[in-house]
Amino acid sequence: MIENRKLEHLNICLEKNVRSHHNYWDDVIIKHETIPSVDLEDISLEVEFLGRKLNAPIIVDAMTGGHKVAKKINENIAKACSELGIGMAVGSQRAAIEKRELEDTYSVIKNYEMPLRLGNLGAPQVTLEYGEVEIRKAIEMIDAHALELHFNYLQEAIQPEGETVVKGLKEKLKKLAEKYKLIAKETGAGISRKAGEFFKSAGFVALDVSGVSGTSFAAVEYYRGGELGETFWDWGIPSPYSLLILRELEIPLIGSGGISNGLDVARALALGATLAGISREILPYAFKSSDAVINKLERIVKELKITIFLSGATNVKEMRNVSYVIRGELREWLKQ
Repeated sequence: MIENRKLEHLNICLEKNVRSHHNYWDDVIIKHETIPSVDLEDISLEVEFLGRKLNAPIIVDAMTGGHKVAKKINENIAKACSELGIGMAVGSQRAAIEKRELEDTYSVIKNYEMPLRLGNLGAPQVTLEYGEVEIRKAIEMIDAHALELHFNYLQEAIQPEGETVVKGLKEKLKKLAEKYKLIAKETGAGISRKAGEFFKSAGFVALDVSGVSGTSFAAVEYYRGGELGETFWDWGIPSPYSLLILRELEIPLIGSGGISNGLDVARALALGATLAGISREILPYAFKSSDAVINKLERIVKELKITIFLSGATNVKEMRNVSYVIRGELREWLKQ
């Protein structure tokens, strides 16, 4: 059952080390500016994304739904995002599309006012059966401002029950993007330049890169019994590399995949992201309470503010122009 799979994924992410073996964010060093430009308290974190104004360039990215445990997690996150004025995306809504009684595990977030709510459905399901009816249901379920379509073909290829048909997908995506605000989202393997160019030409409104550095869903599937997950544990494009190769497309980018703290958020902004998406780092706190989530996010926001201050910038937009050094494995990627 899909509900059991959702719970399995949550427990594995909490109990097992499923992170990529190399964190490419650590290969990005933002240069220190000896004399900051403004007082720390005058640093502005406000940002606009898809016409929505957020108090900080952060979204708690897609994690869960479709199980009674997930309802409380989503509610804790929603309350925190509402209080802090940041964005939130729910996990795949497929479970509720196929089983209506699970809708409240997602729709609970409508009880909280937040500047940005993103729905979530899978591209594999669009290939096989989903169309406008399901898109509308997902959007209405949480009163979403836009919908993420996730491209998790690495995970699907390893799952015994995975769906790996892609024939006709691009044509369907073009038609859907004409009518709905769609965001293309990877789930740990990164977005390539070729795919980014397609998404922009097709009419997608933003890209969520979610590359290698964070949770490896190949690893998650390995712990579910998919032995090939070990082989493909580190498959994909590094998160910061995705940002660097996509920033010239002039389409809003969400830097995600391994974002652990405010310094990582600043790194994503420097490489071209408009927002940074955080998920796995928030999950343990979401199991506890909304206050625990708020405390964790407030720390991340404080770290971000200090990084902007020490880089010589004064706001989020100026982070695109700060100086940085790229080293290690990420530098090797850029040499190719």
